[in-house]
Amino acid sequence: MNGVVPPGTYSLLLPPGWVRIPLRGGTREALDEKVFRGIEEIPAGVPRDQGMAYRLHVRRKVDRMVEEARRAGGLDLYVPARVRSRTLMASSFLVSEIVRGEDDDGREVAGGEPRAELVLARLAGDRRAGDAGELRLAGEAMAVRWEYVAGPDGSDPEVDASSRHVDYVLAVPGDSGRWLAVSYSTAGDGDPDSAFTRTATDLFDAVMSTFQWS
Repeated sequence: MNGVVPPGTYSLLLPPGWVRIPLRGGTREALDEKVFRGIEEIPAGVPRDQGMAYRLHVRRKVDRMVEEARRAGGLDLYVPARVRSRTLMASSFLVSEIVRGEDDDGREVAGGEPRAELVLARLAGDRRAGDAGELRLAGEAMAVRWEYVAGPDGSDPEVDASSRHVDYVLAVPGDSGRWLAVSYSTAGDGDPDSAFTRTATDLFDAVMSTFQWS
């Protein structure tokens, strides 16, 4: 044992308009209070006689996101709940827990120091959509970060364009068998390489710079 008490949770500072949806309890209450209440205000460009259909569309889309996040083992889903246009949820990110079995990479070295740094260094060599990762700090936590562009995966019939993704993997201090994954995606303005889309990605990196274990 290395004497480090594993943290029970984490915290992030969110931009205005973003909300956290817990996926392992209180999900429906959070959706009703933080997301669905906000769609009473119909955005510009939606005809008044289509307001009911628009609200139903939003509910179905968000419910589908939640179900997909749960199937992926998610802990929390973060979405922008403030409606500004007809394009809803163009960006979101999922925090999930990874529990792995003990192996050579997860054991402690002599002296009780965890080998998380070695595992992260190896993970950085993995490629996602052809791009390798890089070691980076997320707040005060060491992490591996990937950034890449991926095409539609078919899970959402309304998404037919490529999106920009950023993934972080962090080791849970004091527990070599647990990891935290944070996966962000954005459709941006429809062009994954545009300045607008890259700015949206920079905003997510700014959020991750506030990461803290609690």
